[in-house]
Amino acid sequence: MAEEEQEKQSIERAIVRARDGVGDRIDELDHHLRTNLNPKTLAQSYAPQIIAGGAVLGLIIGFGVPKVFRRMIVWGVPIALVAVAVKNRRNGEQPPGLLAS
Repeated sequence: MAEEEQEKQSIERAIVRARDGVGDRIDELDHHLRTNLNPKTLAQSYAPQIIAGGAVLGLIIGFGVPKVFRRMIVWGVPIALVAVAVKNRRNGEQPPGLLAS
């Protein structure tokens, strides 16, 4: 009986030691995630690139897609799909939905 009590107490002490500091580490992680993944700060830091990309895309669409881009899309997309399928087969991975056989 005494051994069981001693074993229970040692288990309880181990549990208490394991829990020590967990709350502090969770708070640190929460603070880190909230500061680094804040949508407002992300939007502010990438705003110039987003605006420039939108302007370029607007110019391309506004003046019509040049023939070169049309050719790249017509030939490039199917070639890229075939390349991904071949790579996946070589690696033994399951191909994505459209290329499943």
